[in-house]
Amino acid sequence: MGTYVEMIKSKSKTQHDLKIEQLHIGSIHVWMVGYESIVEWQETIANISNCGITTESNYEELYMRLFGQDWDPEALDVLLQGKVAFIDSNFEQAFSFQGKLKTLARAIDKAENESMPFSPAIVFMEPISTNIGILRKSINSHCLEVEGFQFNGVGTKEASLVYLSECVDKGLLNHVRHTLNNASEQDLRNGQDLIRIFGYNRFHLVSPFHKTEIPGQAVTSMMHGRVILLIDGEPTAHVLPLLFGDFIALDWDRQFPVLVMIVLRSLRLLSLLIALLTPGLYVALVSVNPETLRIELALSIATSRIGIPLPTFLEMLLLLIISEIIVEATQRLPKSIAAANTLIGGIILGQAIVEAKLVSSLVIIVLSASVTANFAFPNYLNTLVIRMLRSGIVVLSGIFGIFGIFAAFLGICYYACSLQRFGVPFMNFLSPKKLGQ
Repeated sequence: MGTYVEMIKSKSKTQHDLKIEQLHIGSIHVWMVGYESIVEWQETIANISNCGITTESNYEELYMRLFGQDWDPEALDVLLQGKVAFIDSNFEQAFSFQGKLKTLARAIDKAENESMPFSPAIVFMEPISTNIGILRKSINSHCLEVEGFQFNGVGTKEASLVYLSECVDKGLLNHVRHTLNNASEQDLRNGQDLIRIFGYNRFHLVSPFHKTEIPGQAVTSMMHGRVILLIDGEPTAHVLPLLFGDFIALDWDRQFPVLVMIVLRSLRLLSLLIALLTPGLYVALVSVNPETLRIELALSIATSRIGIPLPTFLEMLLLLIISEIIVEATQRLPKSIAAANTLIGGIILGQAIVEAKLVSSLVIIVLSASVTANFAFPNYLNTLVIRMLRSGIVVLSGIFGIFGIFAAFLGICYYACSLQRFGVPFMNFLSPKKLGQ
């Protein structure tokens, strides 16, 4: 086994945090092996010294006091779980035990991407065990069940399937469970990997899952029959499957009377239509089908376009591209700089481009209404699909006019109604009891 010590030493040349050190514990001489980036090295040694080892103790007693497990030095993956290994001085025996883990997680904080007034100031974290604990605290029910899965691709990734046994749709649960069991040898690093694991086309516009960082939203989804997938290292919960209601409905809406809740959700539905159709409708009416406008409105639009060198289609497309660049830049910048970027890009640039007679003021108004409506949806990630479809509708409306808008809208409705994830239609409006009823 002496060759194993040499193997570990050679391995540490490419894994700088893999540490091997010779220790003297009482009368015992051992080699201690572990990842010092995961394990508190000195505290682990102090815990070993305080476990009751005396000068009369031997290797077997050390094994029992540390609750050791036989270890093969070739199995270095065990050490990635925060364990430490001992190799005896004769290089004939080795065992592993749990070391003192380093604190790699941040403190629990408020939501950054899903802001809801008067909601609990707690969100999901990176460690999967912490997220499971947050869910148990949020619902405090014996019906909450957790199943563990492991993905052994390039690296090992743990995941947990969480659901309420009394509410979950059995067909959905069996489908997801079967899929995850069959994917144990695949790699799971990002959303595209997860889509591939579930067997769906990665080029689909609509994802099969919906992400949330708020435990209350995840609990509500489970109470409505869906399942939650937690992935170690991700501060979000994956709600399976994504439904159309996720674009307009929030659990927070139920804080209000039913009529107020209906008005709020209707307003979001109206915002979806405004964000999706307004730019294309303006282009179609002004550049392709101006005869559909009232004469007073047509004259007003014509007056505002005096001296504008670009056609309406190019005006709208240019400003759409600029607005998308501003939104993406704002999302990536620190908060202190993002506000200045919004001011410069949204106000100063917009005013300057109108005064330079490159676009008309009406285009700015229409685009501002569309962009503002785009952010009325509950989740920022849900806006990405709308933003892509909006650009496609503008192109079709610039070519075919009103007929292009109707064709695009009907195509989107057909696509949405044809989607089915895990046996559940995308347009299924959830029952408050069970998904399958």
